Amino acid sequence: MEEPAWWPSGIAQQSMEEAQSAGEVRTSFGRAQMWDISNVMSIDWWNTPPGNGVLWGSWPDSVEQVRLLSEDEFGMLLNLDDRFIARVCPFLVGEDVSRMARFEPWATCVNGLALLLPNGGWNAGAHDRILLYEAYIPDASFPDSIDGLIKAMGQTHSALAAFETPNTERLWNDRLKSMEDELKPHTLWRAPHTTATVGLPSVNFDLNHTVQTEHGAAFIAMPRTLADHLVCQPSRLPSLACLMRLERQWSSHVKMDSAQRQSMLEGWSQHTPSAWSSSKALSTALGGAWVWRYNAVLEQLLKARTYGDEQLEQQSLDWLGEVSRLQARLGSLRMWKSGVWVALTGLLVAYFGNDWGTFTPTGSAMIAAASLGFGLVTNRVYWAKDPPPY
Repeated sequence: MEEPAWWPSGIAQQSMEEAQSAGEVRTSFGRAQMWDISNVMSIDWWNTPPGNGVLWGSWPDSVEQVRLLSEDEFGMLLNLDDRFIARVCPFLVGEDVSRMARFEPWATCVNGLALLLPNGGWNAGAHDRILLYEAYIPDASFPDSIDGLIKAMGQTHSALAAFETPNTERLWNDRLKSMEDELKPHTLWRAPHTTATVGLPSVNFDLNHTVQTEHGAAFIAMPRTLADHLVCQPSRLPSLACLMRLERQWSSHVKMDSAQRQSMLEGWSQHTPSAWSSSKALSTALGGAWVWRYNAVLEQLLKARTYGDEQLEQQSLDWLGEVSRLQARLGSLRMWKSGVWVALTGLLVAYFGNDWGTFTPTGSAMIAAASLGFGLVTNRVYWAKDPPPY
């Protein structure tokens, strides 16, 4: 029997039947709980709602037909009587989607934007198991253009900016470390982040899951990925992190150069708060777009190994092989940054030299002026040599 697309064939250490019987899957990344979805194709199952957990919003009644539309890494997509589309989530990976739909302040903020949220579902143990939507026709192919979708993501995040949380640099760096420890990519990257880089409520955007509406293309809010659930702690990520995920997805289908990456960043910045795309927020020396590209490639490598996608794995490893060059440039920047400390030392020498009578007042003034000038010049060179974010 062929394994479904949502089964983690690349890392599973037991058969699907054994995992469903045990209620959890053992993988090389760890264990994840799951539930038995073997009856979801049955009309009786839908007409006898589950007794545990919470049924929220709309639940279909008197179901007469259940059709399988597709299977993907997130689970199964079913059509119920042409009235509902049901997303069946086999693995218990959290409740990102239903939380966004059920928490009224968030749902109100994104209402009317290009984001499709469920209007009902089944949640048990703080995990989404079933997500229900009014019938829609999912896009069967990869988008031809990304501009409208970048706008949609930016507008969604801008609407949620009222619920932002401060920079959680330690958690974001811990996230990188968790993936590096699991994947062994022979790379290491940690970054500071500016106060303008803020966490946002989780909305998982995916270019493979969009829908056409009367106003154009819209994202379908997706559950957290199994790989992310297994390896990383839940955390609020900035809008820039989500943009870099979409960039990586897009670049897997369309070869991108620096001009196209710049265009994507500029398109995103037009629909988000200006502070998120300030020069400091995008500075490579302070993390910026490049550290989130790195995060996105590690996520891509996790996905490749989870589902045994050798081509995607090689693409990810090829990109990671170039990281050392960028980090070498960042290393050379530290030499120029050290000029500030040299300048401070010179100012102290001038001050105490004058105070103790070691130097004449004129000599001390000249040392101080030279030190200040050196510090200003090296600082300007430091920022001038900061690699562009694209």
